[in-house]
Amino acid sequence: MKGLSVFCIVFGILIIVSRGPLIFAPNATLRAWDRLIFATNARLRTFGVFVGILAVSLILLPFGEGGVAKFLHGLGWVVAAETLWILLLPNLFRGFARSVFRFLESSVDDVILRFGGLLAMLAGLALVYVGIYVV
Repeated sequence: MKGLSVFCIVFGILIIVSRGPLIFAPNATLRAWDRLIFATNARLRTFGVFVGILAVSLILLPFGEGGVAKFLHGLGWVVAAETLWILLLPNLFRGFARSVFRFLESSVDDVILRFGGLLAMLAGLALVYVGIYVV
C-alpha cells in the first residue's frame, strides 16, 4: 500500500471513532471532550503533541501527486499552525474551545449536532474508501 492510502484509511478511522458518538449522545460527547482534552493545560498540550505528529506526517510523508495529495499537504500546514497555537498559547486555545463547546451545548439543537456527527462519519467512510479503492 502507498503512504497516501494508509494515511487516508487511518485518518478516516480516526474521524469515525472520534465523531461517531455525536450521533448517539451529542451533549455527553461534547462534555467528554471538554473533560478529557480541555480540562488542564497539560492535557491540552498532550493533545497538541498528537496533533503535531499528525501535522508532521501530513507535511513530510511523500503522498505523490494529485488533488488529494495536495489537499492533505495543505491541510498539514493548517494543522501545524493549530499545533503551534495549542502548544504556545494553551490558555487562549482552551478558552476558545470551551466557548465553542458552551455555544454548541446551549444554542445548537441536538438534531444539528447529530447531523454533523453523521456528516463526519460519512467523511471518514469516504476517506477509508479513497484509501482502499481509489489511491
